[in-house]
Amino acid sequence: MREYVQAQLDRLKAKEVIEIPEIESLLLQTYKLLDSEEEPDYNLCLAIICHIADADPRDVMVRQLLYDCVIKSRVFLYNNLLKERIKNFDPHVSVQDNIAESFYTSSKTKTILTRPQKIAFDLYQHHKRLVLSAPTSFGKTRIVREIIAQNNYKNIALILPTVSLLSEQFQELRSNIKGYVISKSSKVDIRENKKYILILTPERMNVFMEEHPDFHINFFVMDEIYKADYKLEDGRFRVFADILYRLAKTDADFYLIGPYINFSEKFRKRFDVEFKLFNLEIVQKDYYRGPGTYNVNNSTIRIISSDKFKSLLRIISSESIDGKFLIYRCTKQLVEETARKLVETWPVSAHNIELASYLSEIVSPDWDLVSCIKRGVAFHHGAMPRFIQELVVDEFNEPSGGVNYLFCTTSLTEGVNTSAKNVILYDKKIAGAPLKGLDKKNIEGRAGRFMKHFIGRVFHLEDIDETNDDNMVELEYFDNDNPAAETLIQIDNSDLTNNNLLKKEAIRKKLLELDIPYDIIKANKFVSIEGQTRLIQLLRQDNGAMINDHSFSGGMPSADISKRIFSTIYENLFTDNDRGRDFKNGGKNVLLGLTNIYLFKDLTFSQILNLEITKSQRNNVNTRIRYTFNLISKYFEFIWPRYLKAYEKLYNFVAISKGFPTINLDVVIAKLEYGTIKDHEIILKDAGLPNEIIRKISRHFDGCKTFEDIQSKKITAAQQISSSTNNIERKILNRYI
Repeated sequence: MREYVQAQLDRLKAKEVIEIPEIESLLLQTYKLLDSEEEPDYNLCLAIICHIADADPRDVMVRQLLYDCVIKSRVFLYNNLLKERIKNFDPHVSVQDNIAESFYTSSKTKTILTRPQKIAFDLYQHHKRLVLSAPTSFGKTRIVREIIAQNNYKNIALILPTVSLLSEQFQELRSNIKGYVISKSSKVDIRENKKYILILTPERMNVFMEEHPDFHINFFVMDEIYKADYKLEDGRFRVFADILYRLAKTDADFYLIGPYINFSEKFRKRFDVEFKLFNLEIVQKDYYRGPGTYNVNNSTIRIISSDKFKSLLRIISSESIDGKFLIYRCTKQLVEETARKLVETWPVSAHNIELASYLSEIVSPDWDLVSCIKRGVAFHHGAMPRFIQELVVDEFNEPSGGVNYLFCTTSLTEGVNTSAKNVILYDKKIAGAPLKGLDKKNIEGRAGRFMKHFIGRVFHLEDIDETNDDNMVELEYFDNDNPAAETLIQIDNSDLTNNNLLKKEAIRKKLLELDIPYDIIKANKFVSIEGQTRLIQLLRQDNGAMINDHSFSGGMPSADISKRIFSTIYENLFTDNDRGRDFKNGGKNVLLGLTNIYLFKDLTFSQILNLEITKSQRNNVNTRIRYTFNLISKYFEFIWPRYLKAYEKLYNFVAISKGFPTINLDVVIAKLEYGTIKDHEIILKDAGLPNEIIRKISRHFDGCKTFEDIQSKKITAAQQISSSTNNIERKILNRYI
């Protein structure tokens, strides 16, 4: 039976003409195969359902059999999509059908779970510590809402890698979960008689835990958990892994989720964690793998390796290929260049005039994104502020929106939902390296969205290597035989192997010999131990001459002293990755100069973009925009604050030992990280609002001390806030607060 069903599926994918009796027979066999407990059989049945449903069948018997298969598959929401797509879709509904659906419907949230979601939810309820690996469109985060509703947790943390995901979960929970203070900011007024849901990035979660060491979390979620894998070597994995370790060491329940992964066996054993892997696709995919001739919706499409852009034009110009297109390119520069190349051949179309005008105003009228949007094209990559990324995705997701072609890097694979029915992999690389299996699957997984499509299409413009990469998420403190010293000192002795325990003790002994307190070095999480040690020794030299040279009183150092502090940090604490290509060779003075300008002058993005020093680094306006975005997000808001906090601890330790006054860098850190020192503006920035909007609305939130205050003031001052902002800004404000 399975062989028959598979053969018929191949015919459906090949767009062969299949007569009505054959389709009826296929659906009957599919109905029987749904009795199988094997996941490949179940996925095959879903593929049949999706491919027949995608053809919008007209025959009444086919519709009834299709409906019956949907009911038996327990993916009930397929029928909702059928009702939307097919006029007069009115199958016979039995009492048993209603009973079956009610069994999968939450009594509290009224959420209708799919069969796989119900399996995952029941597994969580039994074990209370679960790692779930499942493809895109599975609905992994939907289960979060159900877990919260069905369990009496007092304090909950959702730890997500991006502000985009924070916003999505914030809106979801605010609409469906009552009785909690729900905050996207680490600035929360904690009271014993209240219940909390914190929705934070790992970095913000770390800040919260440091400020509230006695706050007890009963349940936490970490999405895109593969970000904790030490093999990523991306500078953030240690923060993800550290938060996971510290929370897992408590008695908290947890739910870790990610696509297409396996998970550290040592972690699972140490913390008694259940692991569940699903390989099925709720939204099915049709693949067109590399150069060749393909039948797509009864049209012939030829992909040629010698001219990928020509192949791209053939695909997106075909009237038979419906839906929107997500086009992957391997670098930010290529994303923009290919979008621009398409625009040069594409006519002006209906577009969001307000959005184009807004981006012209806050960034530059010469930015390629503005001219792209006017032709229904856009791009998305990591060197863009999150709020602009989300405006672009919103425009792409609008059914009647003007953007139909979105070029992107892997910036869109981290759980961001789009309405793309078609995904085109223009490259088989990521940056300069071959595309790994996990990245490839994540990109492919963006094709099709549950409740919008039955089938997504994936086009590869190059021959694709069917890699069998090890998708095991490994944690440095358990799975690496030679973990970094900075990781070792954060791990309890009981969780280290004998060999790593000896290494940790050697670090402690070396610091003792240098008369450096172990706890000071440990407190500066994941800052180079060697760099910290070198900095302390420099500060001790010449009877504290450097201390005297860097000393200041009050909230702000002078421009000269701040530059000396930044230079010292750069030389001693920066890694090669921190310096990057832009500031590694001779670029140090440019970085220090731009940092001081940002610190002492209240400039808009557009003003920074057009500084002579910025222009000297990048002549082309588009490359200069990328450069400036990266400068602000990577250096001003992240790297400098992190190292300034470490520098302050080390400086004050030596200063006290030598009888010098201490310094306080809180103002410098706040002005770099948030662009302000005002409490309410920091909370607004923490929530995701850009400085350009904060400047306009700040006065309305004066005096707010917590995220709750901000939310209350947004309601009471709604009219004044509305009069201070335009439609685009109000949209951003409503998303984040």
